[in-house]
Amino acid sequence: FCCPPCLVMLSKLPGSARAACVSPKTCSPKQFACKDQITCISKGWRCDGEKDCPDGSDESPDICPQSKVSRCQPNEHNCLGTELCIHMSKLCNGLHDCFDGSDEGPHCREQLANCTALACQHHCVPTLSGPACYCNNSFQLAEDRRSCKDFDECTVYGTCSQTCTNTEGSYTCSCVEGYLLQPDNRSCKAKNEPVDRPPVLLIANSQNILATYLSGAPVPNITPTSAKQTTAMDFNYVEDTVCWVHVGDSASQTILKCAKIPNLKGFVEERSINISLSLHHVEQMAIDWLTGNFYFVDDIDDRIFVCNKNGVTCVTLLDLELYNPKGIALDPAMGKVFFTDYGQIPKVERCDMDGQNRTKLVDSKIVFPHGITLDLVNRLVYWADAYLDYIEVVDYEGKNRHTIIQGILVSGARGRSGLGASLQSVLEGHLSLACGEQWFVSFACSFQQIKAVSSRSCTT
Repeated sequence: FCCPPCLVMLSKLPGSARAACVSPKTCSPKQFACKDQITCISKGWRCDGEKDCPDGSDESPDICPQSKVSRCQPNEHNCLGTELCIHMSKLCNGLHDCFDGSDEGPHCREQLANCTALACQHHCVPTLSGPACYCNNSFQLAEDRRSCKDFDECTVYGTCSQTCTNTEGSYTCSCVEGYLLQPDNRSCKAKNEPVDRPPVLLIANSQNILATYLSGAPVPNITPTSAKQTTAMDFNYVEDTVCWVHVGDSASQTILKCAKIPNLKGFVEERSINISLSLHHVEQMAIDWLTGNFYFVDDIDDRIFVCNKNGVTCVTLLDLELYNPKGIALDPAMGKVFFTDYGQIPKVERCDMDGQNRTKLVDSKIVFPHGITLDLVNRLVYWADAYLDYIEVVDYEGKNRHTIIQGILVSGARGRSGLGASLQSVLEGHLSLACGEQWFVSFACSFQQIKAVSSRSCTT
């Protein structure tokens, strides 16, 4: 066997021949080594649905075990070659519920006798691969695949808005203190003061900061405040105060401003806070409402720094293994900081509020993580990936990962600046997504479904 003189030819050789011509390549810790032993790719490209390795090993089942797991719930059937799930009772019902009609056919008649012989505890239905048992709602098949046992609905993401308690053959939802259970017995609504005051979103663009309801309607009698080229903003719940980075023509002219919004009657008592470190490259900010400290993300100097409430004392929280930090969110009650970073190693991370105990939550199927927000009640972390066009969620330990929404609305969530989507908040089951300068979407997160309830065009 003679190796070709040109490396371009190597991709056309079979794997064994290619290995004979090239010594195995050692990839850096920041990279994933393809099984062809000569290709290195970013670790974030693993399991993203695209084959980046020439041999596709970055998407293989042994690397991406979650790709083998059906998204279907108990008592559901996965239609062949698709992600469509239909209830088992729809098999052999005379209607084509799967796109290819595989849920109907001669097997429905031919396997009927075998179904009787299977002796299922609850129900049996013919399938292409033979008769199959299924159970009544709130039950699932036991290990013998014939008898039924209780199904814990609380393990399904989104079953309850807040607290879920499993019971035999059912479940109950409840709310934490400060919230009321709604008539659907799943959703929770905050006890607002006054009671009839609805939730409000604060949205910053390059001209001002405006207030809007989750429906998209503007809050009446509140004049937007001037905010030239605002790059970051957050709200202090304890003091009813909004703070933002007011970008000037130079670093010295870029300052932090704050204003009170008492009872949503307008922005008053606007003031400037002189921060001892430069804010000129700050991408995002967050306020610790327990201490009043400000946390800033600088995506040019690649660091996260924190300042006390008067801005005099500032220290760098993190600057190692940060390549392009983007989003930040705080849980002061738990003493945790959550942030996104992309570049050589795209990831979602967590650390203590003093920068200690840094923990990587997500580092696969992630390319351009941008906005991040928290569900403080359920201790969930949401983030948007502006390249893979999804919003996903994990718990505080990086487990129980779910895709909330993908494509269409998210793919347009880069805005005119192309900087990516910015998740704003999780409030009363609504996940708010800012899309560029003047576009936003508010999603209603109900039982096993997400729907846009208000939007201003999320297209560029």
